[in-house]
Amino acid sequence: MIGKIDPKVILDTNPVIRTPFQRQENTLDFHSLLKEKVEEFQPLERMVIDVLSRALESLLEENEATKGDLFLAPPLFFPLKEVPHKIIQEASLTIEPPLAASENLREKRDFDLIIEQAGQKYGVEPSLIKAVIEAESSGNPGAVSPSGAQGLMQLMPKTAAELGVYDPFDPAQSIMGGTRYLRQLLDRYRGDRKLALAAYNWGMGNVESRLQSMPKETRNYIAKVENYYRDYSTT
Repeated sequence: MIGKIDPKVILDTNPVIRTPFQRQENTLDFHSLLKEKVEEFQPLERMVIDVLSRALESLLEENEATKGDLFLAPPLFFPLKEVPHKIIQEASLTIEPPLAASENLREKRDFDLIIEQAGQKYGVEPSLIKAVIEAESSGNPGAVSPSGAQGLMQLMPKTAAELGVYDPFDPAQSIMGGTRYLRQLLDRYRGDRKLALAAYNWGMGNVESRLQSMPKETRNYIAKVENYYRDYSTT
């Protein structure tokens, strides 16, 4: 029997910021956080996010290669041996894989301290913040997209204003605002990184109303960020 739940909880646009669990050595343990927190979700919450997650995975599974000992099958982590072989096939035949992150990465030492501070404040891995910055602007604080997105994390003017970012070209404001937005999306989708990235690039409304129509640009964006994320996580 599925318990009752307020629908507003599922699509809450202003989720409560959660403080991630920490290991004894005072480093963030995001995997443990996700595995322990998932048990607190209501049945209907878990069902809705699982449906969205599986739909997204079906769109991306032919475009991704799995590395390491674990594969993220939202909302839990499973041993690689339990993942269907199709999911771990090498490279897509329909979407060109992004260049290896190591070929495109540039040193961003000037932003490292801000990124670390933003990561600690909002509970987002610095490697994920760096990956989004690299994919969005290639580390150019003055970047402006054809659609009007601005700054390091390419915030649209309306979104920037809602996040309290008054100068999107200021690296500190852009990183803090973009990281706050990432945190909101991760909370909204119960820690599903790919869904959060899809919403960051394509918009929450699109993800929740027409996920099966996801454009190639967004699928490539997710793969690109994931590629950078893996690279930054190992450096």
